[in-house]
Amino acid sequence: MYIIVVGAGTVGYGLGLELQALADHEVVLVDRDRSRAGALREELGEMVVHGDGTEVVFLESVGARRADMLIAVTGDDGANLVSCQVAKHWFKVGRTIARVNNPRNERLFRELGIDSTVSATGAIMAQIEFDLPEHTFIPLMKLHGSGLQLVDLHVIAGSEAEGAAVRSLRLPENSIISLVVHEGGAPEVPNGDTVLRAGDEIIAVIPQEAEPEFRRLVAGATVTG
Repeated sequence: MYIIVVGAGTVGYGLGLELQALADHEVVLVDRDRSRAGALREELGEMVVHGDGTEVVFLESVGARRADMLIAVTGDDGANLVSCQVAKHWFKVGRTIARVNNPRNERLFRELGIDSTVSATGAIMAQIEFDLPEHTFIPLMKLHGSGLQLVDLHVIAGSEAEGAAVRSLRLPENSIISLVVHEGGAPEVPNGDTVLRAGDEIIAVIPQEAEPEFRRLVAGATVTG
């Protein structure tokens, strides 16, 4: 697999080293800062190239037409978006992944066709929520190319979901509750008659834009996300 990593900062550098260590992976790490690229080239050799990963001519020169994946991890959301769009629409790269520094931009990236986004803020917030005893909603993973995500939810006392049968819940379209773990650890693949209780843990597949609605459903009106 041939992978182009745009951005040789701390994230790109570490990512390049990890990918290079995988069998049958060819990696090129690019950066538009000449001094940064030069220093890394002395350390890592020809896998590091100086250039602008948003430019068509440059990406052509590093073999974007044969790339299987482009990962843009600079500190500039605009540059990451443009790099991925050029790769996808000009060079038909099969998979694009973008680092999103401002979480407010994540939805825009998805709407503009970026296959996957990675937000450090989102990852940290998910871990914080997981560590809080009263946590209600944890994003587990995004499902590639579908606009869906796998989430972990806890039913809170007083919420709309408490005491309700699954069939009676007003779930957003294209949402599925796939597993319920009752207090005490007993798992259940739910059917329409399964009744949810406070403290139940739910694993569900939901549209990414339905997150606020699901939070309200299991946590009540006081939790807004």
